[in-house]
Parts: sequence; structure tokens; C-alpha cells
Amino acid sequence: MSSLEAVYEMTWAEFQIRLFAYKRMDEYAWIKQRELMWISYIAPHQDPKKMVKSKQSFLPLGNEKQSFGVSEEAKQRFLKEYQKYQDKLNT
Repeated sequence: MSSLEAVYEMTWAEFQIRLFAYKRMDEYAWIKQRELMWISYIAPHQDPKKMVKSKQSFLPLGNEKQSFGVSEEAKQRFLKEYQKYQDKLNT
């Protein structure tokens, strides 16, 4: 974009298309950067048992985010079953 005035004159649809393209180009640049970082990481031949096994776990991008812990539904199920177990022990 040559100026901010050009952005103000865009329609919403054109802005969304440009935003989508920008995000795609940015993600592609991060994928290339991750590839370089991954090669630098595995090149020194460190102890493979201590190293991360995949590029996705080394540097997650976009929708590759890792989830930590359990879902709320699984937590509630566990607590319910645990309560049943505690009730059996007490009777």
C-alpha cells in the first residue's frame, strides 16, 4: 500500500481479502523461519533423547498450538467418578 488514504478508500471486502493474503504471507514466512531454526537445532547432533521430536512441537504456528491439561468435560467426569469411588470407600 502506498498510503493510508488508499486503505481508507477500500471496501470492507477488499480489506478482508488483503488481510487474508497478509496473514497467509506472514504464516509462510514463519514456516520458512521455523524450517531454518529446526535445521539449526538438529545440526549440532545433540543428545537425541533430550531433543524435541517434531517441528510442530519445536515451534507451533497458527492452529498448531499445543493444548496443555485436560478439557473441562474430562475434568468433571473424573471428579464425578472420583466422588463415586470415595462414596464406596466410606460405606
